[in-house]
Amino acid sequence: MKIANLQKSAVKGIVLLAVLTAPALIAGQAFAAGIDLKKIPALKEYTPMAEPEFEKLTKKIEEPSPYGESLLSYEIRLPKNWTDNVQQPPITEAQKKLSGNFLGIVGRYIGAPKNLVRSYVTVEAQEMTYEISAQNWFVNFILGNGFSLTAMTEKSPREIEAIYVQVDKDQTYVVRTRMMFNGSKLIMVRYYLPQENYEEEKALQAQIVSAFKLTKPVSERIEKQAVYGFLDQSYFNYPVSWTLKEKSILSIERMSALLYQESRDNRIRVLDGHIKINVISRLLNTTMAQEVETFRANLKIDKYKVGKLIENIGYDYDPSIKSGRAQVYELLPDDPVSMKTYELVVTIMQGDDYYYITNMITPSREQDFYNWAQNMEAMRIVNESMRRNNISLEVDPNDPYFDYLKEAQ
Repeated sequence: MKIANLQKSAVKGIVLLAVLTAPALIAGQAFAAGIDLKKIPALKEYTPMAEPEFEKLTKKIEEPSPYGESLLSYEIRLPKNWTDNVQQPPITEAQKKLSGNFLGIVGRYIGAPKNLVRSYVTVEAQEMTYEISAQNWFVNFILGNGFSLTAMTEKSPREIEAIYVQVDKDQTYVVRTRMMFNGSKLIMVRYYLPQENYEEEKALQAQIVSAFKLTKPVSERIEKQAVYGFLDQSYFNYPVSWTLKEKSILSIERMSALLYQESRDNRIRVLDGHIKINVISRLLNTTMAQEVETFRANLKIDKYKVGKLIENIGYDYDPSIKSGRAQVYELLPDDPVSMKTYELVVTIMQGDDYYYITNMITPSREQDFYNWAQNMEAMRIVNESMRRNNISLEVDPNDPYFDYLKEAQ
C-alpha cells in the first residue's frame, strides 16, 4: 500500500483532544483548499416583492422529468418577457444518460436585452455516486473553475445558496446559484446577471433563485448505507462504497472495526481513506481521559507525524450519545517533496454504556480536496449514526405490538 502501514511507529508528544470536559464546538470547515470559509459572508437578505406582485410580473415554467428523470423535475418563475426553455432536449440514448463527471444543462432561459446585455438562467444536473456535502462539492466546483466566491449560505448538508463572479469573454456576471441534492441527483440553478445591471436587478435575481423548487423531492441520500453492529451492543452506518473489515469480537468490553477505500495507481494500491472505530465498555471502570491517553500512546504512523490542530468539528450525535467532540490534525510526512500530506480526524463520544473513539486518515484538503470532502462526509455518517441500539424509527404505531402503549395512555 502506498501509504502502507499507517500505524507502525510511535508518535510521541501529541496533544489530542486535550480539553475532554469541554462541550463539542460547532464549527464547519475553517478553510477549504485555499478558500477561508470564515471570510466568506452569508448571503444578504433582500425584502422580496409581495407574492401577488411577483406572480403578476412572472410566468411559471414547469419541467417534468428532464432526461427522463423524475428526480430532476422542477418549477421556476421568470419574467414574462423571458424565453421559455431554449435548451434542446437529449435525443440519443447516450445523450439521455446524465453524466457523473460534469454538469449537463437541462434548462436555459434568456432575458430581454437591457443596456445591450442580457441576463440568463440555467438549470443543470449531474449524477452523483459518492456521498459529499453540498458545501464541499460547491467549493470544489468554484476552485476547479477559478471563480471568485463572494457569499455563501449553507442551508443544510444537502443544499447551499451562493453568489460568485464569473467572467465570460469580455462580460462579467454576478451569478447567484442554488445547488442541492435530490437522491443521487445534483441540481444547480444559476442566474447570470451582467455586472452593469446588478444594482437594478439583484433583488429580482434573489427572489427568482429562491423561488426555484424541485417538484418531486425525496429524502434518500446519494449512496445506500450499510449498518454494522458490534453484536447487539452498538451500531453505526457507513456508505456502501467503503469496505468493512470486521475484527473478531472476543469480548464486548473492547470492540473495533475498520472501514477503508482504496484506488490503484500504476498497479500500486493507494489508500484513499481509512476509518477505525473503537468501542470500550464503561464496565471496565476506565475514564474517557484514560482511554484517550491510551489512544495517543498507541497511535503509530509510519513516516508521518501529527502536526497542528486544524479545526474542531460539530456533529449532530445520536440521542444515545451524551457528549462528543471531534478535531482535525495535520499529518506531516518526513519527506514533503515525495510524500503526500494527510489529515487525522479524531472523535470521542460517550454514552451510558460505552465510550467510542473513531479516527480517520484522509488525504489532506490541499492534496486532494474532492477525495477529502468525500471522506469527511463518510466520517460524518459514521459518527452521527453511532448509537447504542438499532431500533428503526420507521414503525407503524397501529401495529398490535404497540397496544401496551395505548393502554398506558
